[in-house]
Amino acid sequence: MQIKSVLVGSTDHSMAELALDLGLDYARTDWEHRDPRTGAGWQHAVPADQLWWATYVVQAESLAEARALLPLFRSEGRAQRFVLVIRGLFPAADLPAWTPRSLQVKAGTTALTVPGLGLAVVVEGGKWVNVHAAALAALGCCAPVAPRPVLGGLRVGITEPSASAWLAGDALGSFMTEQLLQPEPDDIYSVDVLIGPAELTEQLSGQTADNPGRVTPPVWTPPGTVLPPVDTAVVSPMGFLPYAEKPARALEPGELGHGGELSEAGLAALRPHKYLEVDGTRFGGLDWQLARRLSQLAVAGVPLLARDLAAPVRSLLGDQLVNRIQAFDAGDPTVLRESKSIDLRRTALDLFSPKAVWNTLLGQLGRPLLPVPSVSVVLATRRPEKLASALGQLARQSWEVLEVVVVLHGFDADLPEVRRAVEAYPGELQLRSVPAEMIFGEVLNTGVSAASGDLVCKMDDDDWYGPHHLRDLVHAKDFSGATLVGAQVEFVYLESLDITTRRPPLGEQYSDHVAGGTMMLGRDELRQLGGWRPVHRAVDRCLLQAVQAAGGLIYRSHGQNYMMQRHSGADSHGGHTWNPDDSIFLQSVAEQWDGFVPPPQIGAVPGPSAGARLDAMRSHFARVPVPSPSAYTTKPHV
Repeated sequence: MQIKSVLVGSTDHSMAELALDLGLDYARTDWEHRDPRTGAGWQHAVPADQLWWATYVVQAESLAEARALLPLFRSEGRAQRFVLVIRGLFPAADLPAWTPRSLQVKAGTTALTVPGLGLAVVVEGGKWVNVHAAALAALGCCAPVAPRPVLGGLRVGITEPSASAWLAGDALGSFMTEQLLQPEPDDIYSVDVLIGPAELTEQLSGQTADNPGRVTPPVWTPPGTVLPPVDTAVVSPMGFLPYAEKPARALEPGELGHGGELSEAGLAALRPHKYLEVDGTRFGGLDWQLARRLSQLAVAGVPLLARDLAAPVRSLLGDQLVNRIQAFDAGDPTVLRESKSIDLRRTALDLFSPKAVWNTLLGQLGRPLLPVPSVSVVLATRRPEKLASALGQLARQSWEVLEVVVVLHGFDADLPEVRRAVEAYPGELQLRSVPAEMIFGEVLNTGVSAASGDLVCKMDDDDWYGPHHLRDLVHAKDFSGATLVGAQVEFVYLESLDITTRRPPLGEQYSDHVAGGTMMLGRDELRQLGGWRPVHRAVDRCLLQAVQAAGGLIYRSHGQNYMMQRHSGADSHGGHTWNPDDSIFLQSVAEQWDGFVPPPQIGAVPGPSAGARLDAMRSHFARVPVPSPSAYTTKPHV
């Protein structure tokens, strides 16, 4: 019997033409077509390990669409050749912001650009390749990070292909065929939760009656009042432009497409615009699709000017996110527009990231929640007088699963200022004291050895941090898949000149550098990299180099949660291990303000009592109120 071939995706394009473009022998086998929006064709009379295909072609219009198809391939058996085609995606200068600098091509995998077609990835592994494994390999060639277990190991199954949006990009997600829904009496279910019709619960109950020892998964039926999660691997804050290049434009009803999905190319086209205007009165009958699109735009941080949103749209999004959407004002200064975008995407990630959505669902099902990563902040200091202000900033962090490890470099914990600072800190804190002569890299490693968090973040004692600094970095590590995340040095307070400058922001993107006082990475990842180098200086640079040498990614988040302070006086670096002249912070300045003007994400900051202020540092040590929008009016830079 001749082995058939398969085409998954739209039939808008001739299969014969597609085969010709790809160099396939179209006439060699018979072809089956699979529509990913319906269940037809996805049910098989034989188990997956008995399914064999000649060529398995998946045709998608975007990476987002291709990732949504992934759960369907778990039951598709093996093929002699797997081909993923993403139309309109070319490894050229106009790639979306998430695209890697160079295409990642693995052994047994070939990536090629087909003129007029797009990107095609061909996976061949000897005689046969597992369709699902081949899809993972192919998707890994199209983005910086391959699909992974998005839900922390939770295994979820869907009974209809149309429900794939709930599992987009999840390497453990499964389409459950009728056969998989009826395992052998001595077998187990391959999933922990099922998404399907309500009547499926009765069917599973019958199986339990016949097999009292069997544990069946709970069934959840998506109501029309709940939105699926956003696939943050392709729709995220990555690529946000702090300075808009084009005027506002309107969102048209025709742009929502099927299900209100947003492709990475569609998002990239919106990035240059200052605002996206959304007139709710123009979307009658499209409430669910509009809400779905707005949840994705919010995760991406697209500045919105929305009005007259219908009650169903508001209900689907929730009051908290609607308030963030409606906070934008066309007259906001640039830095405030960006700050409101940061508030928007943070709130949306808290609500619509895959883990956030599924934790809500698991709570409704009475199941254990997905774990939230704990963070250990390592704070090494030579200056006991700085400890109180540093711990004060940590005390206002919004990430709750937090411990602080303070390493006292060259002094003991019995100093009065140290005791006062420690007693005033309300959270979990560990103290370590090391000799003054200890090499700085080893000082940091002492802190890491005491840390117990899943993630380790290095922070400095003399810079300023926003209350959501850690939360935003945790989000960035999750959606970027990077080994190490941090922020760019954008905002700098030059104490000697009493001015605040902003260096040109580069937006959220993969990079080769982040500020040393903002670095976050997994505790186990740090240990695998050998920790911090045992050197006096350049410990941050050495770690960045180690990440890249090991094939890891570095992701740079926005710069509004971090403000560097350059001290005045003869010893102008104030103990900084990096000690450039102040003039370097006056080169290529994008914006400048008189006095100490923290970015909106930092807002009000604490300071010592008035009696401890020094006239030369008054603007820095004053308790700064939340600045009004007019405070961010840019001063001319000379």
